Amino acid sequence: MAGLELIGMGVLRLRVVVLGLMGVVLAIAAGDIFDQVRWELLIAPAAVALVALALLERNAVARVVGGLVALVGGVAGAALLDGGDGSDVRVAFSSGPQRLLSTDWPSPIRPDLLATTAMGVGALVWVAAELARLRRLHLVPLMPMGVAHVLVIALSAPNGVGLHWLVPIGLLAAVFALFRPELGLGERWTLLAGERRLVPLTAIAVGLAAAIALPLAFADRADPRRNDQPESALTLLDPIEATLALQNIDPPVDLHEIRIDGTDAAPARWRTAALVAYDGRRWAPALTLRPIGRRLAPDADDAISGTLSFLDDDLQLIPLPGGAITVDTAIETDPDRTIVRLADRPTAGQEVRFSARVEPRPSAVAPGSIGTRELDETVSGLTEFAEAIIADEADGAPPADVLGRLQLIESAMRNDFLLDPVASGGGLQRTLIVRFIRDTRRGNSEQFATSFVLLARSLGVDARVATGFEVSPDRVERDDNGASIVLSSSDAAVWPEVSVDGEWLAFDPVPDEEVSEATEEPPEEQVQTPAAPQPPIAPPPESTDDPVVTEADDIATDDDALPTVVRVGLQAAAVVGALLVPLLLLVALILGVKWRRRRRRLSGPPDTRIRGAWTVATNQLVDAGMSIGPAATNNEIADGGVEFAPTADRELHRLAVLASAATFGRPARPDLLAEDANACLGQVEHSLAAERTRWQRIRWRLSLRSLRSSTRSPV
Repeated sequence: MAGLELIGMGVLRLRVVVLGLMGVVLAIAAGDIFDQVRWELLIAPAAVALVALALLERNAVARVVGGLVALVGGVAGAALLDGGDGSDVRVAFSSGPQRLLSTDWPSPIRPDLLATTAMGVGALVWVAAELARLRRLHLVPLMPMGVAHVLVIALSAPNGVGLHWLVPIGLLAAVFALFRPELGLGERWTLLAGERRLVPLTAIAVGLAAAIALPLAFADRADPRRNDQPESALTLLDPIEATLALQNIDPPVDLHEIRIDGTDAAPARWRTAALVAYDGRRWAPALTLRPIGRRLAPDADDAISGTLSFLDDDLQLIPLPGGAITVDTAIETDPDRTIVRLADRPTAGQEVRFSARVEPRPSAVAPGSIGTRELDETVSGLTEFAEAIIADEADGAPPADVLGRLQLIESAMRNDFLLDPVASGGGLQRTLIVRFIRDTRRGNSEQFATSFVLLARSLGVDARVATGFEVSPDRVERDDNGASIVLSSSDAAVWPEVSVDGEWLAFDPVPDEEVSEATEEPPEEQVQTPAAPQPPIAPPPESTDDPVVTEADDIATDDDALPTVVRVGLQAAAVVGALLVPLLLLVALILGVKWRRRRRRLSGPPDTRIRGAWTVATNQLVDAGMSIGPAATNNEIADGGVEFAPTADRELHRLAVLASAATFGRPARPDLLAEDANACLGQVEHSLAAERTRWQRIRWRLSLRSLRSSTRSPV
């Protein structure tokens, strides 16, 4: 018996070790959530597995307490190694999952998000280690590991299914299946070695798994995270208004210094924002920014890298020459990557490493690569103006390709229109834009950019307005290590862009020089007298959305108005709830297994119910602390059980006699004897409960002694 107990405990230890190794592999795989391996994630699953291994022979209470301590310690270690503190640990057990799901992929490397990820992997390893003690359902512990793997795949969805992680996880799962509790390793290996069909069946299973996984791995996968409202909304200043404010700074101030690695490319334009939504009055920056990790897009052949220095602490938008690829600091962005913004206010002199694509050149644009867009009400009636401008500029022979037609509009606006920053009617309302195109042809740079975009959209071309900085080539300083550019407030500019194969091609329809003050404006139409106000513009339907912002602000204000004591109490309750959930699940599992076993024992024919009642009674005695030898007779068991149920001496011996009679004989009226056995069992259980305090009864009900092979009843 001692040898069998040693083998059983040894197999259980091996099962926990294998589960711990699977948790370590999943923790390494969880680095895909952040687009890089984060070794601090290994602390929680490793700590939980080691503690589970050390407390393997202890009771359930000790294992639960030890598991909780190991989990909290592992989560704290992950947060502290990344520069976090106790608040990040508290967040991991409360609002951490919500914060993780509210970030875009890759998730930013923050202590609270790392602690949340470590908590998830460590908790599932803990559950799996407890399930490893089950004898009948010996493969159930693999379910939490499968759940953890699915969650890792979901949270790192843009990477696809990593086949390289399936190999170690699959091998460890196969090794885990070898360690069935009731068989030693040698017996299991002997059984498998004699099964000649194992090799071809394994090959078929691996082939089917690969055939199913390959389409998932190589298909384009969308991020499955829900588009819930973020915890904090960003109030974004109108980029065009911000550009005008920069242009009006006198004297100009230096804002950024950019150091570009290498000397091949030094872009002239550095974009800070791109605007797509035009409501007939202005370009509306209706964006929701979310935190994101350092990587924003895959690497590209035409990318450049460098260092951006903030010379002023008032600006948070990051200027880039094209689509962002990586930014090595805490940032926020929108799903379309039109704006990249520092998560925190910068300090003067702060440096940020970046890599980004460079805008394409017109000569590199292939025919048919211009993006298309459906016509909407904002460009209604502008198509004829665009066609007229193209026909006039082409002298009656307009080109057939879209790029050539756009270049003709650009050329006409640069040569035939006048740039006047203080021109009357210089707003962006659609009526003023139409007047600018059709009549005056005199306006500011914002009107030039807006007019070009609307004319391009009227031809079915996907276009937008961009803001940022534009510098002349002679401002670029070069040396052997690269090039450097200083961006000043006087370099702030607005320009139009057109979609080309997922990138954006910049156009420059603004004349090089402003019109002199001596140049007279063309007379306005007589229908609009000087005393008349600007033409009234009916508010668009979207204006009804304005109260929503106010309501959200009110909600945020109400949340901030909660007393500090209430907020701390709610957070503490959330932490306690998160810690109690695994404990409650474990309690429900233990009680469910015992109830299912009891119901099976007490059902069936009368003689089976009699023997089942005696089996249930011995199990209850074992849970109460009694040890039963493998060769003990029913009468000896009843004699020893009197110590634990002293008020049920007669019923215990009566139940032992009935079980012996049902096992070795054929008693008359077994149905009546079965009812008698059930009554005796009830009295034994009542006596066991009456002799214990409330805490002792809880330990008795949740004891696993009757479920473990080393201590369970031999009956």
